[in-house]
Amino acid sequence: MTEILFVTNRSLKRTTLARPPDFTDEALPQVVGSLWCGTVTIDGIDLANPDAGAIAQLTGLTKGGLSDTQKAAILRSPNDVLVFVHGAENSFADAVVRAAYNRAWLVDAIKKDIDVVAFTWPARNYGDLSKIVNDDVDYRHDQLEARKSAFHFGLFLQQLYELRPHLSASKRRLGLLCHSMGNYMLGGGIEAWFLNHAPEPLFDQVILAAADEPNDTFQRPKGERLSRLASLAKGITVYFNYEDFMMTLSQNVNLFMPLGFDGPPRKNDFQLFPTDSYQFVNCTNCNDYLGPNTQDRSHQYYRQSPTVRRDIGALLLGQMPSRLNCDPNQNEYFLFPMAIPDAIV
Repeated sequence: MTEILFVTNRSLKRTTLARPPDFTDEALPQVVGSLWCGTVTIDGIDLANPDAGAIAQLTGLTKGGLSDTQKAAILRSPNDVLVFVHGAENSFADAVVRAAYNRAWLVDAIKKDIDVVAFTWPARNYGDLSKIVNDDVDYRHDQLEARKSAFHFGLFLQQLYELRPHLSASKRRLGLLCHSMGNYMLGGGIEAWFLNHAPEPLFDQVILAAADEPNDTFQRPKGERLSRLASLAKGITVYFNYEDFMMTLSQNVNLFMPLGFDGPPRKNDFQLFPTDSYQFVNCTNCNDYLGPNTQDRSHQYYRQSPTVRRDIGALLLGQMPSRLNCDPNQNEYFLFPMAIPDAIV
């Protein structure tokens, strides 16, 4: 069994003695205190099956933010802390089970324990991803809720800043892992944060995986999107994949090139992207997926590929990963043998 602390801006759906609380796919109002926090116990996690696991128990539900008890649990732990933000097409249960699976493979990769805190925003489970091609209602829903969640993520950031000095004093690292549309939520959240806050370091490492966020997000003017993320993080690593089918769908729906397809434009501009702050990792031709051959496997390489998992684990430890190849002229690393697709030539 695995315990995961969660923070969510989802509306509460059900509270009965017979069944644990559940949450909707709609955001709480954008007012101070609009966060639910609690602990879930996840049973049935299986490293060989990324889709295994279920909620066994939910306890300590509080409204408004992390309780003193929840903060104390974080502070007395000796482990590094990772904040996980899921992508689109995740119910509340999907999100926390995925957070538990991520903790399991990270522990396996880095050979030490780590505490995972899930920030789960109001995405919904689509059931059939293929229908996005002809009917993007669910996708548009998640995109709207991601925009609404920018305010709430700021509330969560404030809580993390309160914990940061205590983590630093005990030499514990704080990381952030965002997947898919979670990066779109993050873009709005960081932009909104800097409207009222000065730059102050928070994260040791930020991992942006398969980001469904405009690829020029780091180069936007006037503090827009993720252009000021480097003010909050010592290191930022972008993982991308030309074969990611969700990135192709995103292009068709949004008419922008997503960051998770080929990283940012001008990634070889070392003034824009100094190597001591940014790393760009190409995961195309991933050849070691685990688990069933699901429809969205090419979008889940960050958790279904042991090679990518080891790479992420090393970064979260503050180490430089061992990688297959590097193109210093393009400021780009490769994790798998590379043959450039015709579409990129």
